[in-house]
Amino acid sequence: MLFSKSPRAAANAVWVLSLFLLLQSSPAAWAEKPRQVSFTTWDDVAISADYVAPKPQAGAAPIAILLHMYRSDRSAYAPLLGPLHDAGFAVLAIDMRGHGKSATAELAARVRARDTAVFEEMKQDVRAAYDWLAKQDGVDRSRFALVGASVGCSVALRYAAADRSVDAIVCLSPGLHYLGLDSKTDMERISGRRMWFVASTREAGASRTLAKLGASKVDVQGKGRGHGTNLFAELPDLPTEIARFLHDAVGPRSDEVCYGSIRSKVYHLSGSGWIEKIKPTNLRHYSSPEEAKSRGLRESKTRGPNDKLWEKP
Repeated sequence: MLFSKSPRAAANAVWVLSLFLLLQSSPAAWAEKPRQVSFTTWDDVAISADYVAPKPQAGAAPIAILLHMYRSDRSAYAPLLGPLHDAGFAVLAIDMRGHGKSATAELAARVRARDTAVFEEMKQDVRAAYDWLAKQDGVDRSRFALVGASVGCSVALRYAAADRSVDAIVCLSPGLHYLGLDSKTDMERISGRRMWFVASTREAGASRTLAKLGASKVDVQGKGRGHGTNLFAELPDLPTEIARFLHDAVGPRSDEVCYGSIRSKVYHLSGSGWIEKIKPTNLRHYSSPEEAKSRGLRESKTRGPNDKLWEKP
């Protein structure tokens, strides 16, 4: 039996135990069926996605958003849904604009033409996905992970550079400048996160270059010969390894949660009244003041809301 003198220590002990059990497990048949959902971005693009609700458990579940490769769709992440669900996550795999069921004729044509503007706009798909997840029962917004593949890595890094509440990122075959997205500059803006870059041995150079930028802990591994989510077919243990990494990276539920706005560089302590004043689509959660500070935020000393928080994204 585990004994502890504090709720936080007990939570850490339970989290370590659950990680140990996950490490001992192996990929198995998964009977959970994803639920197809849809939502709309602020620029009126309808996004289709598969949602896997978290398992019934004590406390709220961390969240993970999955971003596919160029000319692919959310079905490429089918091998990862089960392991993330088993690891306790609420999982949302989206079809980014111009792909899968999120493709109008106009958007699909822009994607085929490699219109760099449409890939820049994909960060709005991630933001809408987060807003949808934030409204679901049983989720913990202070533990937030992204998984990207190929250009999906670039979109994940572009989003995380703007949203400091992202805790952990897994990139499968990241690149320095896919389809107009400058990931080198984005990495320089990201601090205080856990990141794992996985690429084939011949493509691992870009991962190593990116890992040297910014102020985040980045693990790099070159393995296999495939690209992006194609690595799943070659490396059947990779989905479970990703789940293990993210389970460890987001950590246990915290009793020190503080709050901020995606539009601001300050955080607010629980009970300050700010959570009611920040626009819901701008509100972000951090596991602790220390976490917020590691991402470049400072504690707010003001008492009134900033009018800019009420602008549209």
